[in-house]
Amino acid sequence: MKQFDFPKEIIPGEYAITPDAPKGSHDEKFPPLSHLYPERDKYLTVDVQRYYTKEFMNREWDRIWTKTWTCAGRVSDLPTAGSWFKYDLGLESFLITRGSDNQIHAFYNICRHRGNQLVHEDFGKRNKFTCSFHGWQWDPDGKLALVTDASTFRAEALKADLDLKPVRCETWAGFIFINMDDNAAPLLEFLGDIPRIMSSYDMEKMHVVKDVVVEFDCNWKVTWEAFIESYHLQVTHAQAKPAVDDVAYQIDYFRNGHARLHTALGYPSPRCEDRDSLDPILTYMLMEAGLDPAAFQGKAMQVRAAICAAKRNPNNKYGIDYSGFSDSQITDDWNYSIFPNMTFNTHPEGVLIMRFLPHPTDPEKSYYHVHVISHQLKEGTRPPAYQGVEDNVDISGKTRPARRYNHKSKPELGEVLEQDISNIEGVQRGLRSRGFDHNKYCEQETRIMQFYAEMDRWFAR
Repeated sequence: MKQFDFPKEIIPGEYAITPDAPKGSHDEKFPPLSHLYPERDKYLTVDVQRYYTKEFMNREWDRIWTKTWTCAGRVSDLPTAGSWFKYDLGLESFLITRGSDNQIHAFYNICRHRGNQLVHEDFGKRNKFTCSFHGWQWDPDGKLALVTDASTFRAEALKADLDLKPVRCETWAGFIFINMDDNAAPLLEFLGDIPRIMSSYDMEKMHVVKDVVVEFDCNWKVTWEAFIESYHLQVTHAQAKPAVDDVAYQIDYFRNGHARLHTALGYPSPRCEDRDSLDPILTYMLMEAGLDPAAFQGKAMQVRAAICAAKRNPNNKYGIDYSGFSDSQITDDWNYSIFPNMTFNTHPEGVLIMRFLPHPTDPEKSYYHVHVISHQLKEGTRPPAYQGVEDNVDISGKTRPARRYNHKSKPELGEVLEQDISNIEGVQRGLRSRGFDHNKYCEQETRIMQFYAEMDRWFAR
């Protein structure tokens, strides 16, 4: 591979796209990482024991998973009273319900008699939650409804509160978050700048069009790291270089460990020797935006602007009103990350969401969960290819696609995500090698540095 030297005027990740965007705009710039995390240079290297020791896994459980806000699911999956879904996180399982009061509730998914899980399926609707072991029942508000053969219990055995044990539960943008820490700051305070800068996408109005879970033989952080840096694009996704600028991108960092990576699409990488000719990906992107590639008279570096103009047309292919978005939001990939384990590849048409979840007992296993949500598109139009939604899936929102538990050998996530997946289990094996002791991060991987700096701040609390 030919060596590439970053232009002197470009510092990796720093304000390379719309550098003069004013404060308060969609393209607003935020302080560099060193401003929020003066300790950032401590994370130029990271000890590999973070990825495979039970000791570190237990530390994460006690200090991260049981203390931070994590996304349990979508509000749209609780359409009516009695609707519920299950959310598993590490050692715990949660029952998220819409009660008879029409409010959303979260409870530990356990019978208060002997600890049996109340539900084992992913979604459903019930008037009562009945334990399959002895038949105790609770209503969707969590109130105890029945103790089987109650007269055979002594009074002192039932004197405790026997309602389902609640968990803090709050919502944002159509997502339901839970927190096991009663003393944690409110969700919106934890999210900080994120709700404001993501508000134009109206994610609460989107509906689920894809839902896939895959188990991997690697630590959850190995998978997470693969999706929060663009350093790997030139090798892992080499086919995308003619249509993705992986050099002049920008990273914005926010307090509480959140961040975003903004990458220009429809614009060839400076790593390409030919930045004039249309390659098959750019040709497809023009077609996907409703343009005729054969009639396009411009060069490769003009494709991004042409796509933006086509979508600005009120009679655009997708039937979306793009007036509330900046040009770069219309064309580019904005990858937001919410600490500790969630990313959003956001576009006006829809959003690809990833969650990275720990295994309950094994630090060298994890779950990778991909959701795709979509706005209502013009009839006859399919979601953009980046979403990876199969042609036979109903995207109208009338039916919710079932959750698929796919094997890693056939994840059904599309070419780009599957290329990322191809690396991660090999990384986990390498982390165990006697020939390796620390990860080393470059200035294109600063979101990873921020992640570990934030994690260690939680450890120190």
